[in-house]
Parts: sequence; C-alpha cells; structure tokens
Amino acid sequence: MKRPENPNWQLTAREWARRAEQVGQQPLHGGHEEGKGKDKDKREAEAAELSTPRTPRFISRTEWKAEEPEETPNTREFWPEWGGIVIHYTGGGDEMMDKHDWDPRDPWHTCYGQVILIQRKQMHPWPVIGGEDYSDIAYNYLVCRHGYTFVGRGLMVQPGANGSPDPKHPKWNNERYYAICGLLGSENKEPPQAMLDEIKAVADWVRTNDQAGARIEGRHVKGHRELGSSDDCPGSLYPYIGKGYFD
Repeated sequence: MKRPENPNWQLTAREWARRAEQVGQQPLHGGHEEGKGKDKDKREAEAAELSTPRTPRFISRTEWKAEEPEETPNTREFWPEWGGIVIHYTGGGDEMMDKHDWDPRDPWHTCYGQVILIQRKQMHPWPVIGGEDYSDIAYNYLVCRHGYTFVGRGLMVQPGANGSPDPKHPKWNNERYYAICGLLGSENKEPPQAMLDEIKAVADWVRTNDQAGARIEGRHVKGHRELGSSDDCPGSLYPYIGKGYFD
C-alpha cells in the first residue's frame, strides 16, 4: 500500500483514531435485558460476526457519561512502543453483567453502570470501602462480555492501572504499557468469546495507531500479575495471554 503524500500522514491517522473513539459506535437504547426475545437474537448475531483485525466497537466517554478528568491527561510521558499492553480484570466475584445498556430501573447491574462505578471508585475513595484516588478512570479501555469497548483514558494517554513495582523497571509500568480491562471477576471461569475477540481488536488498535510493543522483541502483551503488583489479575483471561490470543 502506497503511503500518502501528506508528510503528516501518521499524525493524521492518529487523529482519525482519536475521533473514532470520541464518536463511538454504540447507540443508547435505554436498557434491554439480555436473554429476552429479539434483543437476545440481535446480541448473539452481533457476537457471531466479530472478527479481527477491525475497529473496536467503541462506546465513547460521552455515551457512557464519563466524569471529566481532574488533571490534564498525560500524553507526554508515555512510550508504549517500548512496552506494549497489559491485560486486567475487575477482580471481585461474579463481575459479568447480563444487561448491557443503561437501565434506570436497575442501573448498577448493567455494563454501563459498572464502568461508571469503576470510575467513581477510582477517582473518589469511598468511606470504609476505600479506593485509589486517581485523576480519571485508570484504564485506557474496558471490554464487556457483549463485545463492546468503553473508552477510558483512550489512545496515546498514560494509564494509571499498571502499578509498581516491576523488579526490572520499577517506575515504568504505566509509562510503557496500555491498560485494557476485561469486565469479569474471579468467579467467571471462562471469558465469553465476544470479550476475547474485542480485547484482541483493541490490542490491534493500539498496535496500529500507537505502535504498542513495536520496539520489543518477544512478548509485548502481559497480564497484570507479571508486573509484580498483583497476584491473580487478570483472572481467567491470563491463559489466553500465554496462548498468544491477543498478539
């Protein structure tokens, strides 16, 4: 494929990618419960059509009603070409929501509500329960069981979820790796195929649009536990990293 004549072709491609994340692709339907009639058939058909490489099925920050960051996103101290991608999970018990779309009758048992709560807890520690006190949701992207990607910090922004210490690189986990979170917990023993395929699509997305892992020989997709700051994350997603599923 011939490279465009525009000398700023790479920047243009990246800006296009950022716009794709900002616009999103998922309309707000107002709450359809999984497993009922036509909605179930539609979801199953959509999941069956997933393939990679492709543009992820983004749900923009505007669509999931993300809170604005408390600080300017850090785009200067982020070099994913020297690291790659870290896969996370939410932890806890059964964290996969049957309902995808926002449902005002039961908002916190939907994928939309789950992501909103993750951001609130990470930005605003709760009394007794606690939290992390980040300036924004800590992940770049969050992928649900239905095969959709909620845009967190997004493309070309340093995450906060990768933690420290890595014995070999104690200060560079967030500076060198994208953070992609699968919305499942320790009781979810088998990730849905739609989630696996969408994580692969997001991994391809950051490789294509921000050269994640481009300067690394060998594996550039890791589980959070490999960085030394977690014992079990990303749960049942971890075997798929070893199999090279997201490479």
